[in-house]
Amino acid sequence: MSDSPYQVLGTGVPQMLGRERLFDRLCVLTKKSPYNVSVVGPRLFGKSVLLSHLASHFPQDHYAASMYWDLRFETPRTDAEFRSRFAEHMKDALAQEEPDLAEYLEPDDEAVSDLLKLVFEDLHGRRSRVLAVLDGFDHLLGDFGITSNLWDELRTLAQIGGLCFVTGSRARLYDLCKDEESRTSNFWQIFHDPPFRVCRLGDEDWHGFLAPFASMGIRVDGSAEKEIRNWTGGVPVLAAALADRLIAGRRGSEAISKADVDRVAGEMADEPLESVRALWDDCPIELQSALTELSTTGKARATEVPVRRKRELLFRGFAQESRGGLRSSCGLMAAYARRRKDQVAYLNRLFGDPDRFEDNVQGMLELRLEGIVARADPNLARFVRNAIRDLHPDPNGAVVWMRSIAETALDLIWKAELGPDRSLPDAWKFAGIVFEGGRLPGDQGPQCGILRRITGTRQSHRIAEFVSKPTCLLVDHIHSVGNFGQHREGQEVSLPTAASFCLSAIELCERLSRELPK
Repeated sequence: MSDSPYQVLGTGVPQMLGRERLFDRLCVLTKKSPYNVSVVGPRLFGKSVLLSHLASHFPQDHYAASMYWDLRFETPRTDAEFRSRFAEHMKDALAQEEPDLAEYLEPDDEAVSDLLKLVFEDLHGRRSRVLAVLDGFDHLLGDFGITSNLWDELRTLAQIGGLCFVTGSRARLYDLCKDEESRTSNFWQIFHDPPFRVCRLGDEDWHGFLAPFASMGIRVDGSAEKEIRNWTGGVPVLAAALADRLIAGRRGSEAISKADVDRVAGEMADEPLESVRALWDDCPIELQSALTELSTTGKARATEVPVRRKRELLFRGFAQESRGGLRSSCGLMAAYARRRKDQVAYLNRLFGDPDRFEDNVQGMLELRLEGIVARADPNLARFVRNAIRDLHPDPNGAVVWMRSIAETALDLIWKAELGPDRSLPDAWKFAGIVFEGGRLPGDQGPQCGILRRITGTRQSHRIAEFVSKPTCLLVDHIHSVGNFGQHREGQEVSLPTAASFCLSAIELCERLSRELPK
């Protein structure tokens, strides 16, 4: 096992190195009436490292206990599941310092919300509180099973006074809400504004980050430290990967030199690392485009880079300001960007503006369909191909084919689910589904209604043998488009809109080819 203090990815949370100033800013949590805090930052920039350290090392004279819960793993899917798991984590946190309160919490009790209120009221009466660190909060917000009722309950708990929240996410909590009802909750208003942003390592962080070298008797000369910064841009996961390899390759008590850093970093650039790929994939296409430009030209005028894009490049450590312009500041990302420049250039050339998109979207759809046509139903694929063909010169022509696509898809589904005689399965009878006159309805609308019922789209229990809920949603969508295509009443369809309908039809072909028996 490696004795390196620099952990790169893996199952555990690495120790915090550097970040002292950011950690000191969290002193708002030690106020008499502390703020609830939201910590935001991109993937792999150290949010979990900071939050785990916070939960473990925060001044105990301000909190009776602290809990750390990483919501990325076994994410609760319902309000009830969250309450139970939250109470379980809180019980564990209180067990050592406040065992009487811990004993009081029963995570599986139906009245667990009331028990939590009583615990925090008791803590408030003792002039104490618990620090609840909830990492990966975006995963919780991404599930529609979590309702605004839970957010309102959490706000109530925070207002009691015996509890303080710290959350970690990739963006502001309000912006991550999937539905309007959740966005209207007042829970989001209890957090310190603005949120605390975790970005690249700053100048003040490098002394602490490189401290393990000194503790191991390894000297890093000034030019070597500068090259570590240049190669990694201060991106924590890249800096840790480079530091780990430098330690592994040390020779006795020799100082690490610029040449050592360049050699090791050059090897990393040639691989490249999984973490570099992950950082690249986390960038939207406009950032990838800017990175490829900086990596090939070396510099860009600041006025040529949109403000939001420039801010994000600086924030992530991929660029730095230089004489009125921007230049690449992360050698490892620049090397990867050069490797991907052709792909980014092709995307921009094909879809970089509305005119290019309209010129090329038909070809993209044709290629996508050809990728699945070998396993798709021939008739269904033929109708979809016709729709794509008719995108030009009039996109309305593509929409007309949607009714035939929906009809063919439904016929395939009933052939699989009902068999050749179209008889009603016993499971459907038990679910209360009845065919009027003993026959499947002839119209697509009633057929879609039956499909919604058997796939659990309108109820919790799925009784369909083959077809899934996502496939049902696609059929429903294309059926609606088909009805619109028959009754447009002079309403024109734009090319991008018609193209989106065709893409849904292609995906329906793909799903049916996988779900239905051959």
